[in-house]
Amino acid sequence: MSIELRGAGGAPGIALGRAVCYRPAVDLPDSAADADPDAALARLAAAQAAAAAALNALAERLRAEGQPAEAGIFEAHALMAEDAYLTDEVARRVREDHQPLREALAATIGQMRADLEALDDQYLRERAADIDAIGQSIAGALSGRASPLRDLPAGAIIVAPDLTPAETAELRSGTVAGFATAYGGPTGHTAILARALGIPAVVGLGAAALAIANGAELILDGAATLLIVDPTPEQRAAYVQRASDTSAADERRRLAFRGRPGQLADGHPVAVWANIGHPDEAAAAMHYGAAGIGLFRTEFLFLDRDAAPDEGDQYAAYCQALEAMAGQPVVIRTLDIGGDKFPKYLDLPHEANPYLGVRGLRLCMRYPELFATQLRALLRAAAHGDLWVMLPMVATLDDLRWGRGQLAAAAAALALAGVPHRADVRLGVMIETPAAAITADLLAREADFFSVGSNDLTQYTMAVDRGLTDLAARYPHDAPAVLRMIALAAEAAGRAGIPIGVCGELAGELAAAPLLAGLGVAELSMAPKAIPAVKQRLAELTLAQAQGLAAAACAR
Repeated sequence: MSIELRGAGGAPGIALGRAVCYRPAVDLPDSAADADPDAALARLAAAQAAAAAALNALAERLRAEGQPAEAGIFEAHALMAEDAYLTDEVARRVREDHQPLREALAATIGQMRADLEALDDQYLRERAADIDAIGQSIAGALSGRASPLRDLPAGAIIVAPDLTPAETAELRSGTVAGFATAYGGPTGHTAILARALGIPAVVGLGAAALAIANGAELILDGAATLLIVDPTPEQRAAYVQRASDTSAADERRRLAFRGRPGQLADGHPVAVWANIGHPDEAAAAMHYGAAGIGLFRTEFLFLDRDAAPDEGDQYAAYCQALEAMAGQPVVIRTLDIGGDKFPKYLDLPHEANPYLGVRGLRLCMRYPELFATQLRALLRAAAHGDLWVMLPMVATLDDLRWGRGQLAAAAAALALAGVPHRADVRLGVMIETPAAAITADLLAREADFFSVGSNDLTQYTMAVDRGLTDLAARYPHDAPAVLRMIALAAEAAGRAGIPIGVCGELAGELAAAPLLAGLGVAELSMAPKAIPAVKQRLAELTLAQAQGLAAAACAR
């Protein structure tokens, strides 16, 4: 006889498989070294640093995969892992209360969670689960244990009390069919990540989920927040058919639209391009029908290493992407790090407001030789395809002029050395600061193209840390203020006769893509998998209809 459990939220999708009951170990083994408080606290500091590094590395991978908002969750967790209160309170318990390190850490995490749960603010109460996640990250670093979620049978449906955001992100490879948790809610970071990563899930099933036997047959319906235990043959057959129909529909759409140009119903062109974070992803862009690469993030070359990449390494990576795109445009963003992530080989001071500090082009101004090396590699690679260079974090016309001057100097150096290159590459700017949007008419006189980074433009326009997911939901990236900023840039680009695209998360949303076309955006760049669906949505509306939707959205 089947049992049906209803959850509080989840992520859409159907999964059929066997239960794998996951009960993460939370106890840490005692260490002989912990008898000495100094040694114990040194071990804690090392574990905090290791946990923060692992969380930042995960954030970078997600950002490179086109999940910037989700990356922000882990960037925030990395900061919390080295929180001064956590460190000081564990130290107090170790030194003054003579608690073993494992007890001191567990007690501190428990107290921090209890403090949040006692608050009246719903958002802060829901962040209590994040405190547990931080504790698990540090505990894992202390124990040196590898996550058991990395080696699960294909098609497994994980059943757990809860999953941390980091554990959820480990499931994005697609081996696991889905997961179900006893606790958690629809606005928790675990559910948010599952939706963003396309992992079917049901959360908040209650204690009954913990009674499910390992190996039990399950059907998970994320959209209905339903988990069926030991389904009947009729239920199984119905869900097998639903899953097959959904998969077939997705494949038909991909095949139907991947070869079509991006355009509205009346033939008005709207190019649909792809965002990539590694040259290997260019193949997926072509597979899904991208007409170009609208954003190639180069950060993977600079992070998680002990020294900056040399010119040859960068040249090879850029050439690989150009060759994979077979003559299609490839817009390569110059180094865009800073904020809260810096390579270990750059000695930069701590900043009180890192997102308003030395990041993007500003960091390149601080390290001009680092920038010059990248520009030389880009100009050399440009001889092998249609390469465009894009400058991030531009706020003034002087920023653009400095970047163009550096590009000209790099071309002159290559010419003097007799190195083959192409000097006449297009140089554009990201419109991601309100300053750039408001002065877009000035920038358009000297830029060859615009590309709107809607994620940061929203963060700066709405004064909202995009890593605070629940807060960001109240101030979304399709808010009238943000759309009006984009409209200003599109109008300026149109008058100057230069192309404008959007390469932020907004471009890949089915509801937003027509709005952007109606505002005058000529190119939308997104995660490759989103391309067929966006092409289909654009083809359903005329330019006049898109303009009407855009006007209404700007006025709401």
